[in-house]
Amino acid sequence: MGRRRFWQGWAAALAYWTFAGLVSASEAHSVGGVGWGHALLTSMTAHLLWVPLTIAILQLGLRFPIERRRWPSRVALHVAGVLVVASIRAAIIFSLDPWVGWYAQRPPFPEVLTHALFTNPFIYLTVLGVAHAVYYADQLQLRDTQLARAQLHALKAQLHPHFLFNTLNSIAALVHRDPHGSERMIAQLSDLLRSTLDAAGTEEVSLQEELRSLQPYLDIQGVRFADRLTVKQDIAQEALTARVPHLVLQPLVENAIQHGIAPGTEPGTVTLVARREGTELHLEVRDDGIGLKEHPADVSRGTGGGRGLRITRERLLQLHGGAHRLELRDAVGGGTTVALAIPFRTEPSL
Repeated sequence: MGRRRFWQGWAAALAYWTFAGLVSASEAHSVGGVGWGHALLTSMTAHLLWVPLTIAILQLGLRFPIERRRWPSRVALHVAGVLVVASIRAAIIFSLDPWVGWYAQRPPFPEVLTHALFTNPFIYLTVLGVAHAVYYADQLQLRDTQLARAQLHALKAQLHPHFLFNTLNSIAALVHRDPHGSERMIAQLSDLLRSTLDAAGTEEVSLQEELRSLQPYLDIQGVRFADRLTVKQDIAQEALTARVPHLVLQPLVENAIQHGIAPGTEPGTVTLVARREGTELHLEVRDDGIGLKEHPADVSRGTGGGRGLRITRERLLQLHGGAHRLELRDAVGGGTTVALAIPFRTEPSL
């Protein structure tokens, strides 16, 4: 039980047993004719004594749940737990009775213990059932999280060979035409692969880290296109700390270069924009290239863009569900804009 869960358990147990004690005291006063002061003292004390025992049972149930492969030993453990809880409670009731006054005449301890052994197991089993409900809910959430991570890693793994293939194509195109340029591209590819491997197990990074990881790729394309490609950045300072999926910008920039700038013959510009708007982080990758050849397409509905954008869309769906937008549309004044909106967070989600 984590620290937060521990204190939540204490608060819930205290609230429940306080409420149950007040109900019991009210019933003893109104139905049994017991004085309100005495009814409140005896009922509240009896019920509040269950608070620490409830926490102990919850922790025992979460630590040693009854599972199919271990049920004989776990059942035996919790039978022992019932006996221990009943014995502790009987000893406390017997010891405090002279001051609290549960009994008109205090019975011998064996009678108090016998009564506890008959009544306490039902409460123990109820609390144990709550512990098992929490345990199996946690297990289900853990499996869902592990599945989501596995799917994200699989999608991210598809991006690596995709980028590598396209970058090697760029290098191959320069080997004979510009040998020195191809050498520089290979050096930049080395930096790109190193940064990618360093963050292999990371699904989210800050936007600042993402821009740093993107730079080797931009350098490679700068060598390939020489004076034909200009990259501008319009990044708000507060956006730099926002968490973004690792490698989210690279396929967007690649899409702008490959489908916007490369097919043309004139120099072109790719602009990266990042802004915080309320609870969302807005990212845009704009190019002033040839533009879309068809109607504006909404990538979130599965149309428009290439493989890199499709994989990006699927990763965003895994990370943010419906709380994201990814659109591919004609840019004002010509060219194309890929616009992305995700929740603005500064802490990892997974």
